[in-house]
Amino acid sequence: MTDTDTLRATLDDLLRSGTTSNPALNRLLDDYTSFHLVLVPVGSLFMLGFVALTVVSWRGFRRATTRTSSRRWTFEKRTWLSLTGLGGILVTLSAVVIAANVSNVLDPRRGFAGSIGMIGTARVGTPTASLHQSFTMWLQSDSSATPPLVQRAIDDRLAWQQPKALISTVLFFVCVWLCVRIWRALIIKSRLSEPERNLRTVGLSFARWGLVAASFLLMLMVIGNTQASLAPLALTLFNT
Repeated sequence: MTDTDTLRATLDDLLRSGTTSNPALNRLLDDYTSFHLVLVPVGSLFMLGFVALTVVSWRGFRRATTRTSSRRWTFEKRTWLSLTGLGGILVTLSAVVIAANVSNVLDPRRGFAGSIGMIGTARVGTPTASLHQSFTMWLQSDSSATPPLVQRAIDDRLAWQQPKALISTVLFFVCVWLCVRIWRALIIKSRLSEPERNLRTVGLSFARWGLVAASFLLMLMVIGNTQASLAPLALTLFNT
């Protein structure tokens, strides 16, 4: 049996036993709970932003001029409708993700047990195998103190995870600011003359929706790196 198999078997046995007296397992479960708990307020803030986007876009849709001379909806009308739909989808997805994380907070053992399969298989003699062995020995001990090898792995993770959380947060707000500026400028310009379909307008269309996609990806990075920065122990276990 490899160190990885021993670690998985040890975790399975402890969880099946229902023990609440193993200090190492309790530390891992507390960290796992914190990892999911962090997403609840952070995700809720983003969801409030999506609600605001939906409301503002719907009001803009209601106020916008309905038709052009060719009886088509105006660029402004189509834009506000698209943003309303996007905001509604994001609100729904956010609510589902937050609910899933709340369930893991309320019942961490079940979620933790389902995550054991995420532990990678380490070859004998590698640093990862040594880390798995350190986790196993810790779980089999009667100590709550984090083993030096595990603590070193956590410190190495935080050394890049925390700066990444900060950088992704800054980039997210910059990207959102650019989105607002570009979309607002295009809407104001469309009120003067309906944009023609040419290479330039197609390029601008890709650019504005590209910024929306970039903002969404940066949002995921903000959430993921914030979670990992505030609750790195369980993540270190599952990502080894």
